[in-house]
Amino acid sequence: MSRSGRTFVAAVVASILLSSLGWGSGAAAATADEPVVAGALESYGELSAAVFPLGTGAAQRVVYRTLRTADRWGDSSGSVFLPEGEPPAGGWPVISYAHGTLGSADQCAPSSTGFGPGEIEPIERWLREGYAVVTTDYSGLGTDGVLAYLDGHAAGANAVDIVRAAHELYGNVLSPRWMVAGLSEGGHAAYFAGHEASSRAKELDFRGSVVVAGPTHMEGLFPLGGPLFPDIGITGLVGYALYVLAGIDDQRPEENIREVLSPLGIEWMEKARGLCAGDLGRQIRAERIQLNSLFSRSVWTPRFHDLFREMMQVPVDGYDRPLRVVQSVSDTTVPVALTWAQLADMRTRGTQFDYQELSGISHGQTTVASMDQTMEFIDRVMR
Repeated sequence: MSRSGRTFVAAVVASILLSSLGWGSGAAAATADEPVVAGALESYGELSAAVFPLGTGAAQRVVYRTLRTADRWGDSSGSVFLPEGEPPAGGWPVISYAHGTLGSADQCAPSSTGFGPGEIEPIERWLREGYAVVTTDYSGLGTDGVLAYLDGHAAGANAVDIVRAAHELYGNVLSPRWMVAGLSEGGHAAYFAGHEASSRAKELDFRGSVVVAGPTHMEGLFPLGGPLFPDIGITGLVGYALYVLAGIDDQRPEENIREVLSPLGIEWMEKARGLCAGDLGRQIRAERIQLNSLFSRSVWTPRFHDLFREMMQVPVDGYDRPLRVVQSVSDTTVPVALTWAQLADMRTRGTQFDYQELSGISHGQTTVASMDQTMEFIDRVMR
C-alpha cells in the first residue's frame, strides 16, 4: 500500500475509533416480517460430483427461505456436505461456512463451481474431523436477482438459515450443535451470523464464530466514494465497490444509486452483474479503471451514509457465544487497520474474543495458515 494510501486509511480508522465510542452495538436486528419459517426448505437435488470436497460421504444442493436484505425475503441456494461413514451418536456437528468474494452472477455460486484452494482445504479438513459442512451461496447468487453484496444482516441470516434447512433435510443425521466460520465477504457475514444465531435458530445449539479477514468499518469508507476518492491501496476495491453498487441497484432500487454514478460507473456496474470476481478483476486491471471514475458526484450524503451503516456496520457487542478473529498484517485486500479498529471497538464494549494475527500470509490463504489454531478453537467450543 502506498504512503498516501496508508495515511488515508489511518485517518479514516482514527475517525471511526473516535466516533464509535458514542455508538451502541452498531447494527440493528433484521426486521423483516416473516412470511414463512426462516430456513424452510424449498427444494433440494443432487450436486455435481465435480464440486465435492474430498471426504464427502453425501451431498445435496438446497434452496431455502431466508433474507434478501435486512427487511426483505427471498431464497438462497447452498450446499450440504456430510462426512464419510456412519454418523456418531447424536449426529454430525455442523459448521456453516460463509465463502469469500466470488462474484455476483449465478455461475459464480459455489454450489455450481465449487471452491478454490484457499477455501476447499478447510472444508475438507472439517469433513475429515467429523463435521458436516453447509455452505450458503448467499441469496441472489444462484437464485433470482443480484447478490446483495456486503448486506450483512442478509448474509448472516443466509449462513444461519441453511443450517435449519439442512436439519429439515437430514434430520437426526445432524447434531443440533453448530458454529459459523467465514473468510473475507464470509467473515463479514460470520460476524452478523454469530451475533444473531442464538435468537434466530433457537431450536439449535449455536456454539461460536470464526471470522477470517472479515472486512469491517466499510461503512466509513464507501460513503467517501466520489470523483476525488484517492487510491488507498486496497487490492480489488473497484470490483468490490461495483458488486456493492450492483446489489443496491437491484435490491434497493428506491435508493436510486445510479444518480451518483458516471456513465462509466453505470456501464461497469452492469458488467459486474455478469462476471465472477477473477474475470472482473482482470478486466478492471486491463482497462485501468479507477474507483473515482465510477462516480459523477460524492456519495457523502446523510442518506447514503445511513444506507451503508445499515448494510455494513458490524456489531461490536451482543455476541453471546465465543468469537475468534484471524487477520494477517500482510493482507492488502482487507487491511489490518480496519480489523484493529473493530477489535478496539469490541474491547471498548466489553466484548470477549480470541485473536490470532499472522504475518507474511496473503488474504486468500489466511484460513489455511490459521487452520491448526482454528481447529483447536472449534473442537473446544463444539464439545
